[in-house]
Amino acid sequence: MQKLILMIMLMLGLTYLDAKAITLNFIHIGDLHGHLIPRDHVTVGDNHAKQGGLAYLYTAIEDIRKEDNETILINTGDTVQGGVEVLYTRGQAILTVLNEFSIDYGALGNWDHLYGEARTAEIFFNKDKLANWTSLTSNLYSKKTNALLSKPYEIFTRKGVKVGIIGFTSERPAMAVGPSGFDEVRFTDGDKEFAAHVKTLRPQVDVLVVISELGLAKNIKLAKAIPGVDFIFSSDMHEITTKAVELKNGTVIVEEGQDGTRLGHMQVYVEYGKVIGHTFKMRTIDSSIVPDPKIEALIEKVRAPFKNDNTAHMHKSQFNDKALRGAITKTVGQTKIDLHRSNFSDAKEMNAVIEGSSHNFIAEAFRVESGADLGVIRGFRYGTHIAKGDIQREDLFHYVPISPWVGVGEISGENLLKYLNKAAYGSLAPDASLWTGGWNHTVSGLKYSLHPNAEKGRMVSEVRVLQNGKYVPLELQKKYTIAGYTYNEELNKVNKIPLENVKLMIDKNGDPLEAYEVIENYLAKQPANPELNRIMLLEPLAKPLYGNREIQPLP
Repeated sequence: MQKLILMIMLMLGLTYLDAKAITLNFIHIGDLHGHLIPRDHVTVGDNHAKQGGLAYLYTAIEDIRKEDNETILINTGDTVQGGVEVLYTRGQAILTVLNEFSIDYGALGNWDHLYGEARTAEIFFNKDKLANWTSLTSNLYSKKTNALLSKPYEIFTRKGVKVGIIGFTSERPAMAVGPSGFDEVRFTDGDKEFAAHVKTLRPQVDVLVVISELGLAKNIKLAKAIPGVDFIFSSDMHEITTKAVELKNGTVIVEEGQDGTRLGHMQVYVEYGKVIGHTFKMRTIDSSIVPDPKIEALIEKVRAPFKNDNTAHMHKSQFNDKALRGAITKTVGQTKIDLHRSNFSDAKEMNAVIEGSSHNFIAEAFRVESGADLGVIRGFRYGTHIAKGDIQREDLFHYVPISPWVGVGEISGENLLKYLNKAAYGSLAPDASLWTGGWNHTVSGLKYSLHPNAEKGRMVSEVRVLQNGKYVPLELQKKYTIAGYTYNEELNKVNKIPLENVKLMIDKNGDPLEAYEVIENYLAKQPANPELNRIMLLEPLAKPLYGNREIQPLP
């Protein structure tokens, strides 16, 4: 009845205050991935305008706070990884800026563990932590003690309304890095913790909120199975919910894309201790917003040492002690096409969950520079957009911000086919809990057909390999060379695939080459112009379920 009255009031132009309801304002950001400044936005069908930038994002946040100084700001993870500045400062570059935002609560993403657990604790958990917001994580444990590494939830009061907030990190470590970064912690899928904490908090609070880096699909699954949560602020999958996902049991779920290009504003209306309605608006962060000068100046200060050749060389990666080549704003090549991986699942071609021009480019650079038959890269969701034209060094670090070497090894045609099937199922499995932490992997130097609705192990067919300028059928017994990421602690693997005779790519001095260096060397010889549409999708992907265009179809 209350909701019906509320709808009638809206039709009559009355406000919620007329109903004596209390309005709580939540602002949601997430999956910033180290992006400090605006970046190109070149998804097919968009206007190619610049989007994102923390100075622009800050202004949008302050615009909401001007109307309500008790607004609750939430950041849902994957914050301190994804760019050159955060890589070489182990996250400090973006923390310096975000600590000015007065963030209230944060969840951790799997990539927030990139620099090792000691650094993760230093940033998020310790008494004198570097991030000045409260981090909540209910499904991350110490392997040694089996104890939680942070508070799982918190109850607070805002405007007389009692709010419970539960935090979840991703259910998996980041799949792109060597194993040493995660050898001290244990992730769980969050199922038991979700059920237990909802049961504990629901009777105690008026509004129950979850901040979660479990991903949109997993959060929907949990909310359906365990009712009682009012709102879930989600990250991980980089989905863009211009319209909030509203489940039949009342749970409302939103996700804000990536790189600070979107901001979510959720208004929650509470009367007599019960949620009686909500309004959700997503704002695109672009040049229509005036950037905050204080935040702009702080970003410039953080970036200045990286923009100068003399000081850029002073930065070394913690993973290999290798110095940055030079200024991050240097133009290192050109691209003849837009480079990105962001097309929605209903696009006519190049659906991001299947394939993207940026990954085709990277894999091709590995293949060509190494002289291997094939080049490979996992289907990561992080990664910037680069518009047709100049490529700067910092653009490449938004694609490979983790200091991997590039190794070359041998794989049989039979194992290659198994690998392709495994990667496809890991992106398109009908149960989101079986997804393996990324989109379909990209392999340069081959083409194949993909059956997205086929059973496990039977999704990939008609594989053809580029040999002497022509695509010829894959030979199951033949050995092929393949180039991609490798690490000091996994020198028998490329792209996490066990291979034979793995060797690192080296420079003229015999030193191993990082992935970004291999790509730069490639660009010094030719522009980026990768072959596209190498995967033939034999059936359309599943249609969107909740009124939003989807990237990875929701099961």
